[in-house]
Amino acid sequence: MLSIGNSYGMELYQIRQFVAVAETGSFTKGALRAGVSQPAISAAVAKLEEEMGQRLLDRRQGSVVPTVAGSRLLDAARDILLACNTIKSTLRAASAPQTLRVGVLRTLPTVHVVGVLQAFRQAHPEIQIELFEGQHEELEKRLEQKKLDVCLTSLNDATAKKKSVTLFSEPYVLAVNQNHRFAKLRSITLEDLQGEPFILRTSCETFRDTTALLIARGIRTRLVYRTDQDDRALGLVAAGIGVALMPALYKADGVVNVDISDFDTKRTIGMQWLVQAPENKCLTALVTFACSHPWITNSRSDKPKIVNIRTPKGRKSHLRLKSELGLSSRSNFAG
Repeated sequence: MLSIGNSYGMELYQIRQFVAVAETGSFTKGALRAGVSQPAISAAVAKLEEEMGQRLLDRRQGSVVPTVAGSRLLDAARDILLACNTIKSTLRAASAPQTLRVGVLRTLPTVHVVGVLQAFRQAHPEIQIELFEGQHEELEKRLEQKKLDVCLTSLNDATAKKKSVTLFSEPYVLAVNQNHRFAKLRSITLEDLQGEPFILRTSCETFRDTTALLIARGIRTRLVYRTDQDDRALGLVAAGIGVALMPALYKADGVVNVDISDFDTKRTIGMQWLVQAPENKCLTALVTFACSHPWITNSRSDKPKIVNIRTPKGRKSHLRLKSELGLSSRSNFAG
């Protein structure tokens, strides 16, 4: 095991910044999460590696991953940070317990939602999270009724009453079994869906528009199953039951995501809250973690790829966010 002895002049800020880079897979996103500049976090990690006498991070093109030694340190570092944060949270919670009510879009992959919330809870164990899952319209209504503090949702029709930060945009792809004839193609067209066994996602945000488009083009798929559970839809695709139109963020073993060249519909995901919401440090912190999360991966691999993250203007990432917060067996179905 990797041992940390008295010979190391390790500082808590180095540990915190190392964890931020390792968990986000990027110095840029790690700096955003830690609230420091990229040169500062690079220097902190380099100093830590010098003190440890070995490389802790493998700097690859487009991503950063822990080495064997780095993985061991990461486990120990998380325990250290959790202990420190627990001590602070115990004292804070005794006088002022804090709760953050978060709405989560139903069609977001569980692995990403859990990834953001797990990292946030490790850094802020004093903040209690209450989650509500729903479709876009449900989240909008609860936010306007002030039953939620913030939503992780699709940003389709932002109004003057709401503020938001865009996290990423993604296309829709056709999810097919790895042995399907489409699996080796770089892309297909909508016409190729003619007669395909289709798994209908009833919670799909583009259901109406996509169905109308298929009808207009005279394309008829063969409906074999309908479900509001995206994980089940992917499981059936993996089993070879049918194909499904999915947001590109979804990944599953045995499933290949194929681009649709003449289907330009995309969805934009972000954090949204009310303009008149009072200053909320919990909200600021959660938005920071959401912005630093490595959301997008290549549709045919699990390697993270660069995503344009929109953050408000300013000099430093944490200050930018704080400023922004301001405090028929045959059918035309798709989606």
